[in-house]
Amino acid sequence: MALPAMDSDPTVPGPPLTPTSTLAEAWAHLRAGGERVAVVWRHDRPVGIVGAEALLDGIRGGRSGDPVATVMDYVAVHVDTHADAGVTLREFRRAAWDWLRE
Repeated sequence: MALPAMDSDPTVPGPPLTPTSTLAEAWAHLRAGGERVAVVWRHDRPVGIVGAEALLDGIRGGRSGDPVATVMDYVAVHVDTHADAGVTLREFRRAAWDWLRE
């Protein structure tokens, strides 16, 4: 099924999406910016990416009030290029647990 058309208006910034933003809020955010994906933020750091298809699947399934974290397509992990492998693996593990607890 084709996705509905989105109106592009880069002058409409809107608040950033957070893991607790609803699917309906995230869909409105995408439409306002004319984007097909959006970054999900927590405390001024990106924690994931959500796409239009995931949002629409949830909305069509009657879950428009559910949090974005339940349908995020990707989880973002900050990687310190100067950290050793153990530190990096702990960051990935922490991000995975954060996402699972949402």
